[in-house]
Amino acid sequence: MLDNNLKMWLLRSFAISNRLSNDLGLRKCVQFENVPGGIQHLDPIIEALQKKQIIKILYRKGYGEDSATHYLCKPLGLKLFKQRWYLIAYNEDNEKRIYALDRMELIEQRDETFKTLQDFDLQTFFNDVFGIYVEANLKTENIVIKSDIAQSTFLKGLPLHHSQRIMEEAEDYAIFSWRLKPSYDFKQQLITMNSHIEVLQPEWLRQEMKALINEMAKKYE
Repeated sequence: MLDNNLKMWLLRSFAISNRLSNDLGLRKCVQFENVPGGIQHLDPIIEALQKKQIIKILYRKGYGEDSATHYLCKPLGLKLFKQRWYLIAYNEDNEKRIYALDRMELIEQRDETFKTLQDFDLQTFFNDVFGIYVEANLKTENIVIKSDIAQSTFLKGLPLHHSQRIMEEAEDYAIFSWRLKPSYDFKQQLITMNSHIEVLQPEWLRQEMKALINEMAKKYE
């Protein structure tokens, strides 16, 4: 069970829920992160995943948009990332797409079923990705950063990706590496670590981060 992420997540959730149910006083002492929305869609999506059932969703492409469009989807999997649930599915053209549940207006379960590729595996699909979006134009690369001790403590305690390795460690810094696609989500994560890290490799990513930081600095001139 310790090697199964889903079982451990369910076990921990059940243990916490059980404790809170047995001691009403504890409820004032525990705070959870809020999931913006879309939880009500989990049940029909999970049922569609079990039955290999096509669903029709009414979906807003962007947050804050008033208009929504209908899409026919063949569900492949679900992923939780930064407090939001996402559906990975084939669209009508059999292309893999990712839909945020909190942007779904409604879900209609259809009578039609479909056959998935037997070799499709969600873990493999996201294997070299940090975050939710798999950008087809990106290639998997070795990413190397230098971190101060304060940030390295967080990275060691909660690795960003399963490929994370410590290449070098000294009294005042540590060098980490990852083998992944440097996607938008990953670059955003690097930005959150601000001056605590320095991108060393690849050079194009180092220059891109430098340009982005300079652009941010202009906002405060």
